[in-house]
Amino acid sequence: MEPLHAEQPAAPDLTEAFERVLAEAEGQGRRLGLRDWVDLAEGWRIQQALREARGNRSAAARQLGIGRRTLYAKMHKLGL
Repeated sequence: MEPLHAEQPAAPDLTEAFERVLAEAEGQGRRLGLRDWVDLAEGWRIQQALREARGNRSAAARQLGIGRRTLYAKMHKLGL
C-alpha cells in the first residue's frame, strides 16, 4: 500500500513565476487584479499537470480533478 503523502516531483518555484509576471506588469505601468493572479496560478498548475502526465491531457485532467473538456476550455481561455 502506498503512503498517503507520496513524494511529488519537484516543481518550479511558483514565487519566482509570480514575481516575474508582476515585474513585467509594473514595467508596463499596470497592476494585476485578483482575476489575473488566479489565472496565473491556474495556468501554472495546468502546465505542471501536463508535464507530469507527459502531455496526456486526459491524464492531466484526472490529476487535476476536472473533466477533459473543462481542461481544454481552461487551456483555450489561458492561451496554453
